[in-house]
Formats: sequence, structure tokens, C-alpha cells
Amino acid sequence: MKSPKIFATLLIFITFSGLAFVTLSKKSDDIISSTNRSIKFEEKNDYNNAISELQKIYDANSGNYILNTRLGWLYYNKKDYQKSKTYYTKALAINKNSIEAMLGLTLPLSALNDWEAVKQTYTSILKLDANHYTANLRLGQIFLNSGDYQQAKKYLEKAFVQYPSEYEPNLSLGWTHYYLGDKQKAKELFTSALMVAQNDSLASQGYELVK
Repeated sequence: MKSPKIFATLLIFITFSGLAFVTLSKKSDDIISSTNRSIKFEEKNDYNNAISELQKIYDANSGNYILNTRLGWLYYNKKDYQKSKTYYTKALAINKNSIEAMLGLTLPLSALNDWEAVKQTYTSILKLDANHYTANLRLGQIFLNSGDYQQAKKYLEKAFVQYPSEYEPNLSLGWTHYYLGDKQKAKELFTSALMVAQNDSLASQGYELVK
């Protein structure tokens, strides 16, 4: 037979364990409900209320990865790029290898014209996934726009190999080969770009230069 002291201790433990479980359950209920209400507001392009729903529970859940990426995305759509950058950065602090959060971070960084930081972010993605399509494509386009055509070619070819019928790799690699002096290759790529985007002005301009 248990002694009264042991029984009392066990009863206190069970009581506090039960209270902790109830508290954790309510916290989970709140975060689920608020996040889903936020998504419904976002679907209506009501970014203020979408953000407000998450901010109500943020202090108690600031270490939650999804909350931070959601706020990064919502503030980006609201065109508050500094706050968007802040929340995506927090998400990366929680999960440093999240390619999802890195791609998200490039959005406010691009809007802020912080191209060095954008390049660094895409480079970080490629360290995790050397063949990542979007990172190779965008990094190649950045080098193309800055006039570093050899570097552009290096990254754009990786994107092109993966998606040879897509418009963007054909267009960007076409211009890269044009500036590198390979007009025949440029013509092939501009032709492919126009096959899937007939009225595209950039592809048409390039095609006229090399035909």
C-alpha cells in the first residue's frame, strides 16, 4: 500500500502534468486556428488582417518556422520589404538549411536591390543543391545583367539542361551566347524561346539580331 505522502506527491505530479497538457493543447489549437484564418484573409488579398492574425500569437510562438515564413511572405506582398526580410531571416535562424526560406528571402532582397545579398543567398542554395533550377537560373540572370557572360553561361547552362523547353533558360542563355559572340547558338535558343512564347519582345529582338 502506497504511503499518503507518496500518493499526494503522485497526485500533484498528475495534476500539473494535466495542466501542462491542456496548456500545450490550447497553444496548438490557437496556432492552427490563427494560421488558417490568416490564409483565408490572404486569399482575399487582405494582408493587414492576414498579418494581424499571426501577430496575435507570435510572441508566444516566435520560434515557429512556419509563422516566420508566413509573415515574411505576407509582408513581402504588402511591400514592406524590410519586415519581410526580417522574418525570412528569422526563419533561416530556426532552420539554416531551408531552401524554401532562402528562396523567400531573395524576394525582399531583390525588391530592395541588394543584389550582392541575393547572389550570396542563391550561392548558399547551390551549396545544398548544386543543380537547383531556380538558383542556377536567377544567379545566371544576375551575372547576365551585370555583363559577366562567362559566369552567366556557367549557371544558365545548368538550368537549361534540366528544362530545355522552358522560356526563361532559352531566352537568357540566348542573350548570353549572343554577347559571347556565338550567334548561331543564340539563334537556336531564341528560336526555342519564340516557339513557346511567340510574341515575346525580348526573344523577338534577339532573333532579329541573329537571323
